[in-house]
Amino acid sequence: MIVERVEITVLDGRESEFEAALCDVRQRVFMCKGFRDFTVAQGVERSSSYLVQVLWESLEEQADFVDSGRSVRCWAPIDPFLAGPLQVELFAQRPGLNLQGPGVLTDMSWMS
Repeated sequence: MIVERVEITVLDGRESEFEAALCDVRQRVFMCKGFRDFTVAQGVERSSSYLVQVLWESLEEQADFVDSGRSVRCWAPIDPFLAGPLQVELFAQRPGLNLQGPGVLTDMSWMS
């Protein structure tokens, strides 16, 4: 799986309008081949900052999304609310490093 991390800064005071437009983006991306998940987080210290993560089945499907021009068309509804360009970075998931359970910690000295 590929995680597409999109950092977004919205014009001050336009957060509500941006969020409404982001719902359109989510629906558009949802229709694309290879799409698996879409999550959104808003900045705690800066409410105009957002982090969107889109999960893709493969790098090839994410690349097809970009190369076909669908990416630009999908993200277009939020353009009027952006304070700057989208900051996009791709990550490959590492399932073996995910937390699978409570684990066993024998050195508790870090807690003091």
